[in-house]
Amino acid sequence: MQSEKYLPELMAEKDTLDSSFVHAGRLLSEEIEQFQESDTKKDEEKQYLDIISNKNIKLAERVLIPVKQYPKFNFVGKLLGPRGNSLKRLQEETGAKMSILGKGSMRDKAKEEELRKGGEAKYAHLGDDLHVLIEVFVPAGEAYSRMSHALDEVKKFLVPLS
Repeated sequence: MQSEKYLPELMAEKDTLDSSFVHAGRLLSEEIEQFQESDTKKDEEKQYLDIISNKNIKLAERVLIPVKQYPKFNFVGKLLGPRGNSLKRLQEETGAKMSILGKGSMRDKAKEEELRKGGEAKYAHLGDDLHVLIEVFVPAGEAYSRMSHALDEVKKFLVPLS
């Protein structure tokens, strides 16, 4: 479908929809909102990267931890290491900030479930799959280099040894 016609058609359809079709109206509203957000993201993606001024940029990647493929393996324990030293060492070595987030990232399962159901934005990650969030905030050239190094190092921890 042509994108320039899509949004006006959605809006017209929503206006002509009978109010008794509550779910259809909600779905149309969500689709309109999602389409408008994707338009603004396209405009943002056209920005250029300034490597001359040495301004810091923020890169963030979420790396999935393969708990579904290896349900018996303790990835969180392997990543953290004794007293969290493995993760601290990884962060110092790569120059990136790393956080283990998602379902299964907390030691106390009951508290994790309670916080997840609480709906606070701070604990929204508990609804996601278990993952490692890697963040870098440095000048552009260095940021991509550090992110690459961090991804390579984290990958080593995500391969279980039999």
